[in-house]
Amino acid sequence: MGSDASVPNISLRQRHNKSPEELRELIKLMATKLEERYQLNARWLNNDAVEVARPGINGRITLGENEVRVEIKLGLMMSAFKSTIESEISRSMAEKLA
Repeated sequence: MGSDASVPNISLRQRHNKSPEELRELIKLMATKLEERYQLNARWLNNDAVEVARPGINGRITLGENEVRVEIKLGLMMSAFKSTIESEISRSMAEKLA
């Protein structure tokens, strides 16, 4: 049994029709909320990707032309909060991008 099997992953996609500039502003707001709520450090890797991390959480928000993808890997201690984190991010993406 591989050790990765027990690591919950959050993988979300949200379609959008925003301009690149508008999309970056909305993702900045979302990243700031994640920083405040979960003490995540958000760092822009380039114009189309934001890395979010803290002990126990590591992920990336990728901005595409028609959709935004969120991929997050949770450590063992944070896995208990998977459904809460996932639903909050999903709701935030739907509110900001739909």
